[in-house]
Amino acid sequence: MLPTLVAIWAVVTVILIALSIHRSIFVTREQDTIFASAGERATKEEYDKVIQQLKRLEVVLKIFSYAAGILTVLVAGLWFYEKLYH
Repeated sequence: MLPTLVAIWAVVTVILIALSIHRSIFVTREQDTIFASAGERATKEEYDKVIQQLKRLEVVLKIFSYAAGILTVLVAGLWFYEKLYH
């Protein structure tokens, strides 16, 4: 049971790290784009599209963050239980 949970935790954590990196790169690139085109007239639709993509990414990031946290507690608790009673 413990090795399976550790494997699931590792996969979720790797996805969480990848999403965090993707969000960081996305936000930096979009900020550069917005600042670079500040002299131009940026349309509201483009800005709304960027904000919508960030909101979707934030929701997915929160889900994986909570999942990683819960799995961390489960793995630690199960490991402690096995060490204590076996």
